[in-house]
Amino acid sequence: MTLRIGVDTGGTHTDIVLLDRSACEFHTLKVPTTPDDLSIGILDGVRRIMGENGYADSSADISFYYGTTLITNIIVERKSVRIGLVTTGGFRDVLEIGRAVRKPNIYDIHWRPLPPLVPRELRHGVSERIDYKGNIVAPLNEDDVRSVLRKLLGQNVRAIAICLMNAYANPEHEQRIAAIAAEECPDIPVSLSSDVAREFREYERTSTTALNAFVVAPMTAHLDQLAARLSGQGIEHVPFIMRGNGGVMSFELAKNLPAAVTHSGPVAGIVGGNAIARAAGIENAITFDMGGTSSDVALISQGKPYSTTRGDLAGYPILLPMLDLVTIGAGGGSIAWIDPAGGLKVGPQSAGSVPGPVCYGRGGENPTITDANLVCGRLNADFFLNGERELRLDMARQAIEEKIAGPLGMSVEQAALGILAVAESHMVNAIKLVSVQRGIDPRDFTLMGFGGAGPLHTVSLAGALGIERVLIPAAPGNVSASGLLSAEIRHDLVRTRVAPLTSVDADAMEADFALLVAEAQESLDRQDAHDGQILRALDLRYRGQAYELTLPVPSTALDSALFDKMAEAFHAEHERVYGYRLDHHGIEIVNLRATAIGGLPENPWPASEKREGAAQPVATRPVIFGTSTDAQEWPVYRFVQVAAGQTANGPAIIEYPGSTCIVPAGWTITWDEARHAHIVRNAN
Repeated sequence: MTLRIGVDTGGTHTDIVLLDRSACEFHTLKVPTTPDDLSIGILDGVRRIMGENGYADSSADISFYYGTTLITNIIVERKSVRIGLVTTGGFRDVLEIGRAVRKPNIYDIHWRPLPPLVPRELRHGVSERIDYKGNIVAPLNEDDVRSVLRKLLGQNVRAIAICLMNAYANPEHEQRIAAIAAEECPDIPVSLSSDVAREFREYERTSTTALNAFVVAPMTAHLDQLAARLSGQGIEHVPFIMRGNGGVMSFELAKNLPAAVTHSGPVAGIVGGNAIARAAGIENAITFDMGGTSSDVALISQGKPYSTTRGDLAGYPILLPMLDLVTIGAGGGSIAWIDPAGGLKVGPQSAGSVPGPVCYGRGGENPTITDANLVCGRLNADFFLNGERELRLDMARQAIEEKIAGPLGMSVEQAALGILAVAESHMVNAIKLVSVQRGIDPRDFTLMGFGGAGPLHTVSLAGALGIERVLIPAAPGNVSASGLLSAEIRHDLVRTRVAPLTSVDADAMEADFALLVAEAQESLDRQDAHDGQILRALDLRYRGQAYELTLPVPSTALDSALFDKMAEAFHAEHERVYGYRLDHHGIEIVNLRATAIGGLPENPWPASEKREGAAQPVATRPVIFGTSTDAQEWPVYRFVQVAAGQTANGPAIIEYPGSTCIVPAGWTITWDEARHAHIVRNAN
């Protein structure tokens, strides 16, 4: 018997899925996150899902896949230890200078940059210089290196980032510093820019290397502890963790490159959403993942999520491939408050899992989106999380009365509707950021809602945006966890080689690609992915541009005919993305890329037997919806009693074990063979 377990730890809940492919069974569970020690909640949940489904005493072969927001939380909260930076003499202030532009609004005279990850007293230069072609101009002064390392050791640093000018072209000096560090401070982890992000652009490369060093110690400790506890639970397979590029990698690789685990949990949701959309025959979708702390929005076009090679983590640039997403502070636990001018605000502060929304009855005092949904009748106080937690309507009403309704001179119901309206306006704007801002009409897409709180708002958001198709997965509260089981092993490698496309040395490029491909294959071998493939790509731009587009390179030999085809492909892609092309403008190669991909797993969602006809509600409930505070009786459906092929009409409430879906009047629901809900706006 072979089992696969996916675990996604969020700020409020830890989601767990268990797949038994041989028995065609898919089990889900949602448990509270234990922020002081994430592995406690993870192991408790794993033991529980196995015990409740009859696997506790089995000798099953178990694989484990993990997604987490740990890295993001460490950076946002600045929890980590002191790190030092070793760089080329004269460049110690690269992190502080940055790009010398006022972001995100150039007209905001009050904007101030984030403090650098490494304070100035912990940044030191050493004598060396390598030019942009990789030639050694000035040798490395090893006495300088030893002096700097001893000074950092005396400054009590717990990790060291090494980022030398032009190390992307030749890592020899960085590697020598690492060797000296192994002698001078063997217990201090070292991050090399040539290992983390081997690209030009010294600011972004230094920032990425510093981020990696910033989190390497806590990430290593966490993964080691989790792996040991999993082993004690009988899970002996190599454990994998989701990375920002939409693939997974082994814990061992992740300990050396923790910066690649950026946005691990939200990315798993995009991967899971894409797998569901693909199985449902949907090529274009917008994923809306709303949890207890935040909402994440991403765009899937022609079956592929949008990606970027230049993202950011909590405002700091990161030079690693990752799926492109927008995150806003609007989750079920987002707090409603009144600003000094008397305006109603929602978020970004969150009540989290401890103490949680007021209705949890765990000491929360500030009303949240969850409290507002409860007051409006959209949540079942007796069936929250499959009935495991009783919600306190009286406490939610009291908090909204005291903190919002009373000060604004309105009823509790009006205040609750106002909280939801403000929150949903933020969500609509986030969806526009990934679509309208890119020149894409969201009405041509299916809006997919998931996360514990996502289905409460998805259909309303679709209505506001003019979107006519909504998809709610069969276990919406566990899509990120299921996405872990849908992910392939993926490892990205890059080398900067700036050259005109028309005069590139094909033989030299073939040699460079061969080195990248060999390194990529080695990464697959280290993760026992022997059935993988290596894809090649080039970053291209018009001469003078500062941004590139990535285009795939065929596996055929490189020659002038292929480069001509690449030029035409670049012109077409540039026109598709930016709306224009410059046919007579020179094109530059910027980076060579190789991506190692392990075998794509099967879709984890099993099909179920169809039963045509109308689904039957289990009850009705008074619901406040829209602009009126008058409650209307809505039918309530329990997902566990709904069969594939059945239909229902809005208004309707669908109660899942880990979520609730709200469908207003004017929409029709059809459950497909995997019991994903396809919700379509009725024709006028």
